[in-house]
Amino acid sequence: MNHLETKNILTGQQHGFRKHRSCETQLLEFIEEVSTAMERGTTTEAVVLDFAKAFDRVNHSLLCHKLYHYGIRGKTNSLIANFLSGRTQSVVVDGVQSSFVKVKTGVPQGSVLGPCLFLCYINDLPSKISSPSRLFADDTAVYRFITCAEDPAKLQEDLQRLEQWEKEWDMAFHPDKYCVLPFTRSHSPPLSNYTLHGQTLERVTSTKYLGVILDTKLDFTRHIENICAKANKTLGFLRRNLKVCSSLTKMLAYKTMVRPILEYACTEWDPHSDRLITTLEKVQRRAARFVTNRYHNTTSVTDMLTLLEWPTLQQRRRCARLAMLHKILNDQACVSCVGLKRQPRSGRRSNHSQQLGKIPCRTDYRKFSFFPRTTVDWNSLPSDVVEAPSYNAFCLRAMRAIQVQ
Repeated sequence: MNHLETKNILTGQQHGFRKHRSCETQLLEFIEEVSTAMERGTTTEAVVLDFAKAFDRVNHSLLCHKLYHYGIRGKTNSLIANFLSGRTQSVVVDGVQSSFVKVKTGVPQGSVLGPCLFLCYINDLPSKISSPSRLFADDTAVYRFITCAEDPAKLQEDLQRLEQWEKEWDMAFHPDKYCVLPFTRSHSPPLSNYTLHGQTLERVTSTKYLGVILDTKLDFTRHIENICAKANKTLGFLRRNLKVCSSLTKMLAYKTMVRPILEYACTEWDPHSDRLITTLEKVQRRAARFVTNRYHNTTSVTDMLTLLEWPTLQQRRRCARLAMLHKILNDQACVSCVGLKRQPRSGRRSNHSQQLGKIPCRTDYRKFSFFPRTTVDWNSLPSDVVEAPSYNAFCLRAMRAIQVQ
């Protein structure tokens, strides 16, 4: 990985299994691009794909060929070839074991080397097409900004190039996981049909991508309602099974099993409407009753939250956005931030030394996306917060500042 990163071999569109990259950084870059296009009134057609048995289909000889091309040669290449070859597998059911079968393809899942080898194997995919693409391991999104009549045809040509890439490298996209999701402000956008392997891709109004439900208007209402339902279901499970446990155990269960559901990738979908904010807060308020074991309708949930020292979920999401921006500005998260500029400090006492220029927005699609919204929050922070000596210190100080505000 050191060789691949220092030589800048891995494509920038790949965010899986790499330092300073994650599902969150992938989603952030993708959503920022789409929201910027929607601000301009441009429709984005996104084709969401997934490989079938991705890690299990890697051809060993072709992989070694690619590694050689990337400069991994000699004894290292031979060692990897030996590491992959000669493997066998069997199945045990009810104590009865099948005969062993040779494993002719695939990289060992669960191994340290497996993900790295897989990244090398699919690394050239984005270079084969003209449309922008996003990769997180085997999760793939190919999209195009529709600015003229030729753009849908070019996207279809790219899908045909992906078919050719599949044949050349012995890979295959899962036939049940194709879909086309348009991002548009128009109520009646022009519709184009796309095909892959002779199958017309289904056009959808929403789909789950890297764990977040995206829809045509970049309105995360469905995603928020989905995670609230899932969190309430998990909280109900805890209430049924931890009735006699201590408050500390209940609190740990909530923070481990419920709150992560409500906060996964929240930097991208943090809502601005009061209705959705309240919907999310209701889950934590139910959790406060569960932890303190106080269910009477005359008891104050606000007092319970104060006793538990729980900040609101809205405050935590705001802190998470600021923490992500801190990472980006300090090169701890690989996210391109086009349009983000530092501006000179003015004479006002309220300003700190790391002020950022305001990003102009005409529509809510852009106004409430990550960079325009978080830049405003960043500029309102006290100097001692933005000048914190470390990331952890920044997060602690930012949360205190948010709670005071």
